[in-house]
Amino acid sequence: MRIREALLHDAMQIVAIKQEIITTTSFFVSAPEEIPKDVQREKLRIEESKIKGNLILVAEVNEEVVGFLEFKRNPMQRLNHTGSFGMGIQKEHRGVGIGTSMLAYLIAWALVQEGLEKICLGVLSNNERALHVYHKLGFQEEGRQRKQVRFEDGTYADDIWMALHLEKRRK
Repeated sequence: MRIREALLHDAMQIVAIKQEIITTTSFFVSAPEEIPKDVQREKLRIEESKIKGNLILVAEVNEEVVGFLEFKRNPMQRLNHTGSFGMGIQKEHRGVGIGTSMLAYLIAWALVQEGLEKICLGVLSNNERALHVYHKLGFQEEGRQRKQVRFEDGTYADDIWMALHLEKRRK
């Protein structure tokens, strides 16, 4: 397995992974018809990520992209010390440490970013594997919107807000 920053040619695979996850799980807030399918738009996001202080990672297994992580720093002056991320991993590659490895890369990268103090995320309460990984890496729950997401089958999930405060890691 290899974790690296995304390149333009990774855009098509990132879009495909997003589509796979949204159509096979209930871990994203978006409905299947709301997932962007525009590879050009994804290429633009990759291209702009460094300029804006963001980070897009991919995980490769046997030179095939099997996961991604997208971190966006908040552009607003009073919130620029924070950023949030989302990630996804192909089903057949979950549970083998890829998510943990991408998060370790993100945390190491974040620790050397000037002025970045907090990594935030939102995770649905039905995503127990992700919750376990986030807790293991030191993320703490900061809030919860109960029954925030209603799925097509009528079931609900809470939207859990979590964060990792980097100043604790820098000491």
